[in-house]
Amino acid sequence: MSLKYIANDIIDINGICDPTTIDIDTYPYWTQTSVTETLVIPEQKPDIEQINSINASVEVIRTKVIVTPTSVGANEEGKIITGRKLIVEGNVVQSVSYTALEPAQSMHSAHFAVPFSAYIVIPETILIDGVDVDTLYINFQVNSCIEDIFVESFCTRYIFKNVTLFLQAVPAAIVACSDN
Repeated sequence: MSLKYIANDIIDINGICDPTTIDIDTYPYWTQTSVTETLVIPEQKPDIEQINSINASVEVIRTKVIVTPTSVGANEEGKIITGRKLIVEGNVVQSVSYTALEPAQSMHSAHFAVPFSAYIVIPETILIDGVDVDTLYINFQVNSCIEDIFVESFCTRYIFKNVTLFLQAVPAAIVACSDN
C-alpha cells in the first residue's frame, strides 16, 4: 500500500508490488512499460468530490512468441534484437473508491479494465533440462508487477493516471505426455 497526495487529498493505493520479490537473475527476460489512462466515471454514477482509494492488479490475457529480425550488436539505444519476442496482452484491472458530490450517497466505486500490449525480448533458444529448446515451442508464464500508480489529476468525471508495469517472462515447465 502506498499513499499519493493530489491537491491536498490523500489517495490510498493498493496493488503496488515489492520489487525485491522479483528474481531477474534466474529469468532475465523482462520489460517495463507505462499505461497512460483517462478513466471516465460511468453515467449512472455521481460526480467525484474526492478519490479515496485505488485498487489495481494486472490480468494477462494472451501471450505469443513471434519471430523478429536478429541484430549483430546493440542499436544506438543499447537494444539488441534476438530473433524472438514474447507479445503480452492484458488489462490493468482497477477499482476506484470515491466520495461523491452527492450528499445522500456519499461513497461510490467504479471498476475499470484498461488494455495494454507490450513485448519482452527473449532468446531464440532456452536451456531446459540440459537441452536447448527453441522458444517458439515453449509456453511462458508472465509475472506482472505494478511498480507505481501516478494519479496526475482528476475532475468530477475523469481521472488521469499512469500505471508503471514490470513484466517478466518465465519459461513454463515442459510436460511430456505418455501414451497410457
